[in-house]
Amino acid sequence: MKNRIRKLLLAMCAVTAAFALAACGGSGGKAPADDTAQAEDDAVAGDDAAAGDAAEEEAAEEEDSTVSGKYATIQEFIDSDLMQQQLKTQTDSLADTGLTVELTGEGNQLIYNFIIEDPDISAIMASDPSYLTDSLESQASTFSSVAKSLSAAIDVEDPVVVVRYTGSDGTVLASQEYPASAAEGAAADDTAADTTAE
Repeated sequence: MKNRIRKLLLAMCAVTAAFALAACGGSGGKAPADDTAQAEDDAVAGDDAAAGDAAEEEAAEEEDSTVSGKYATIQEFIDSDLMQQQLKTQTDSLADTGLTVELTGEGNQLIYNFIIEDPDISAIMASDPSYLTDSLESQASTFSSVAKSLSAAIDVEDPVVVVRYTGSDGTVLASQEYPASAAEGAAADDTAADTTAE
């Protein structure tokens, strides 16, 4: 049973690393210029002046997004072709592990929800969540770095990565938030440690 738990935790780490690479490399590959043109056409065709103004504002926001090359929201980033390809690849790789992953966005949060489907392993993890909390602690710098990289791809302030481990019955077994600012603190700690070592 310990080997299955160890394999499960390694699978979670692998999935996290893959998403981290996608998040770090995935800045605005979108091109909403056609959407902007359509929004402008809709604004011209509108009878109500207020509706026209609202459509023009939306078009301007989309145009700003095109110029900045960033996704407007975390959920839009998750729904992008790049992230959906990554999600499919990672979901396929987890097929025989008893683990699934869901990726969602809420406000400034990118949420990884790892679901442990095996009820026996879920029960073990629920009775001794130290496996999961240790895993969350060991990956803190990775998740904080992902949070920090989100600002390059998404128009969001103070991004946060949330990681949840959920049991087969839907109970959250462990959860942790990783703000982008923690990555800066970790980098400062690493620099201080390097300086002290010299």
